[in-house]
Amino acid sequence: MGIANEGELDRNEQRRINNRMKACMIEYGNQTICIDPSMAILKVLGKKYTILILALLGNNIRKKNFNEILKDIPFSSATAISSRLKELISLGLISRDENQTVTYSLTDNGKLIRSDLRPLLEHIGESL
Repeated sequence: MGIANEGELDRNEQRRINNRMKACMIEYGNQTICIDPSMAILKVLGKKYTILILALLGNNIRKKNFNEILKDIPFSSATAISSRLKELISLGLISRDENQTVTYSLTDNGKLIRSDLRPLLEHIGESL
């Protein structure tokens, strides 16, 4: 296999960029939405226990501590829950409050994302 010349690499790279532009857009009638700004949240939402943590924290008015979250999510591990909590905090979906004990709760953005997931989860539940 020969070495590609610089012009060929540029064309291939441009083709990848063009394909990426097509793939990252969702069209709704005359509106186009780029998915790229949502990729960080979508990546975390797809990870194990993320939706369960959002559901759990949104189901209760009071804040929950780590051990309560761990206990309430069956078959979860402390390592996985800790990792998800850190990711959700960094995305601004949950907050970590340190008063007398460390507790977690949904932020306004977390509540919004949780609410926006409802139609998707209902649709999936109905189609199974």
